[in-house]
Amino acid sequence: MTGIYVRVKRNNKFENVEFELLTDKEMSDFITIKQEQKLDGWSWVMVLAQYLRDTILPMMNGLIEDGIISEEEK
Repeated sequence: MTGIYVRVKRNNKFENVEFELLTDKEMSDFITIKQEQKLDGWSWVMVLAQYLRDTILPMMNGLIEDGIISEEEK
């Protein structure tokens, strides 16, 4: 759905998995890999948050323009 893929190890091999299909543990492991890479994890979270904002906000504005929801419901 998001088109955001990350590499995770499953069944002793690496796979490209869409972010929203990761388990909670895989998400946690991906974001906080090692102490020295912690800033990289947070940088990735910021990229994800910006992607979601840039994807969801236009959808919400479209729903308002089409009269499906009101500005107050946003």
